Amino acid sequence: MKAKTKSLCITASGKISKNIQYAIRNCRLDVANNKIYTGYYTGSGRFTSAASSDHTIVSILRAQGYKFTRGNDAPKGGALGDYVKMSRTAFNFIATLK
Repeated sequence: MKAKTKSLCITASGKISKNIQYAIRNCRLDVANNKIYTGYYTGSGRFTSAASSDHTIVSILRAQGYKFTRGNDAPKGGALGDYVKMSRTAFNFIATLK
């Protein structure tokens, strides 16, 4: 893990930040295609809103120096279709932070 990534993900006690873990847990991991779907819903009942962990995932990938592409494969461009596609190595790295 590079120094930039450590400053983003690791707390002073040496553990992975809860915010990073929460952001990755909310993502849907597509192992077959090396994609991470970053959109999710938060809230309850009529107080539901769409959210995204895109910034967190992209920040980690940039800090590590991995290449990636973004896209959306939802029928009408919905929030749940946003994804980040990366190499198998980068995908495994993100999955270990979970």
